[in-house]
Order: sequence, then C-alpha cells, then structure tokens
Amino acid sequence: MQRSLNIISGNLPCPNTLGDAQQTYWLIEALSGSGVQVHLFTFSDSDSTINTATTSQVSKICSSVKTYPINQGHRNFSFSAPYATSKYLNTQLINDLNENNFPVLIEGLGPSELALSSALANKNIWVRLLTYAPRYFRYLQERSIAPLKKLFYQREAVLSKKILKKINQRVTWIVTSDIDKKTLADSFLGGNIQILAPFNNSNSSVSSKTGLGNYCLFQGNLSDAATHKTARWLLTHVFHNLKVPFVITGNNPSPSLVALAHSQPHTCIVANPSSSERQDMIEKAQIVIQPCFVKDGADEALIEGIKHGRHCLTNTKVVNNSLAASYHQGSSANAFQEIIIQLYHHPFSEEEIETRKQLMALEKTNDMLAKECATIIWG
Repeated sequence: MQRSLNIISGNLPCPNTLGDAQQTYWLIEALSGSGVQVHLFTFSDSDSTINTATTSQVSKICSSVKTYPINQGHRNFSFSAPYATSKYLNTQLINDLNENNFPVLIEGLGPSELALSSALANKNIWVRLLTYAPRYFRYLQERSIAPLKKLFYQREAVLSKKILKKINQRVTWIVTSDIDKKTLADSFLGGNIQILAPFNNSNSSVSSKTGLGNYCLFQGNLSDAATHKTARWLLTHVFHNLKVPFVITGNNPSPSLVALAHSQPHTCIVANPSSSERQDMIEKAQIVIQPCFVKDGADEALIEGIKHGRHCLTNTKVVNNSLAASYHQGSSANAFQEIIIQLYHHPFSEEEIETRKQLMALEKTNDMLAKECATIIWG
C-alpha cells in the first residue's frame, strides 16, 4: 500500500544550507527513497527569494511542492502566541491540507501553531522539534545588547513555551534525544513524545586529511540569528586577542558581521560558498570550531567537520553521543583559546581518522531512520 505524508517546513529544505533546512531535506530524501510519497508545504519571504536550483532539487524528491508567503510585520502581533509561529499561519495552506487525508508532519516550532486550527481537527499531526524554541530565544536574549531586542526575545521565549503547551494537547512530538524528551515531558507534565535521531548526509563518509591545516574555521547558516551571534562571540571573545588565522563561512552574513570579521588582519568571512567550496575549506582547516549553544548534542555543522575536517572543537555538550571521542569540548572562551593553542600546531593523525571511521560506522543510517520515522507515523 502506497504511503503518503504531508510535510510542512518553515523554510525551503536545502541540502547546502546547514541547520534545520538541511535536516528537513535529508528527512524527505530518506522517506522518498523508502517509497513514501512526500507532499511538501513550505514558505518564502517573497517569490524572488526562492532559489530555482534548490526548488528543482526538492521537486525531484517530493510528489508535490507548494510555497506560501510568510506574514510580515506588526499584523502578526499576538498576546498569546510568539511572532515565530504567527507569521506562518495561512488559511490557504490549511485548505490545501484538507484536500487529502494524509498524516501531517510539521518541522519545527514555526508552522506548528497550524495544529491548533479547528479545520485540521481530524488530522493526525506530528511535530519534529530539532531545537527547543524557549532555549533558542533565551540564548538570543542573553547575547543581545539592544534593550528592545532583549525584550522581544524574552517575550518570544515565554510565549513559545506557552504555545508548545497548547499544541501538546493536539500532536505527537518527535525529538532527537532523551534529554529533549525529558525537557518536553517536564514542561508539559507528560505528552506523547517519540525519539528519532537526526538525519545525516548519506553521500559522505570520513575523508579527513592527516597533517597540518592552514586556519581555524567556523561555518553555518549565518542568516540564522543564533548562528550569527555565535560567530560574533567567536570574533569578540575568542579571536579578538588570539592571533591565529580564523575564517567564517556561510550563507547570507549581515553587513555588520562582514565588517567585524574584516576588522582584524587575521580574521575574515567567505559568504555563500558552494557545497564543493565549503567542503574544500573544511578539509584545509586545522581546527573546525563549531560551538552551538541551543542544541545539547552534536549539530550538523560539527558532524560535517568530523567527517571532513581535522581537529574539531565545540562547547561542552549535555548529550554524550557515540561521536564524543571525535571532538574537543570547551566550557568558556578562555577554554576555547587554550585548546586552540594546543591543537593549532598538532598534526592530525591516521589513528584519529580510523577512530572516526569506527565511530561513524556505529551511527544509524538514513535508511534506518526513515524506517523508524515510518513506524512512528504509521505504526
């Protein structure tokens, strides 16, 4: 029997953009490869921002793709819901979902408020939370300097927790770890919560090179507010007085981040690299530095560094996964500096590459994860 699934994503899934958009692409790719017909409903700021190449790539793995505009401006202000969810409410999307009786999988907090629509009361709905939104907004609040931004992120943190509690009565949650499951269960005093490990790039294996690299590297989706602030933190708290070559790369960096990265002779930024360019930069780096303060475990950028780079460094992680032996962890900016000094002139060895290969072999494949996802949704 043919299985079909409606997937709602706040961003157009893309294999070349790190973060949740990449995760959604790999999920769809794996489900499609297992025979599931995926009907994708996604959003864009405007028609002009839709990348034709990416849309074509996504269309190849989806049975259908429909795109909707994001609601912009003060009209989305609500006293009961965060702006992060209100901007995705769309009547036409709800009508389109009711054209079939397929189950619905919502990717992330953004479009999840749609689950509260009475028009979807007869739908079976799952929400996959890759990032716990209240923690994400608290991080932005802590890192922001402008009072109004601090207030906005504080409000988003409070309201996102409230809306998650409302949605909890309507959906089944999918999270990536036991820690996230406990966080949700404690917040909601229960709930239907399933665990599904993150998907990975199925086309890559460990290709790290031995010897010495040429610089330290941070990569990520620089249009994401949290990633942007992490890049600034590295520039202002780690490499401000550590005279080691440091390169930042990623999509759509802000002018202020570009200016900050080029304000010192030993730091720079490379905007919007292609997939091959980004992988080449990872392979030539001596240390891949990937702190992520909004996820408890290893994120996509860190895992990509483990697969293709030499030494890897991140912040202290709560979730100890099977790859923990593949990277170094620092608890503060000073700790980062000390580890960088130790590793920058330390050649990467064949033994370390072999260890990574053995550890990666223990990770679940995307095919396995697709079967687990199908079991969660269809039983």
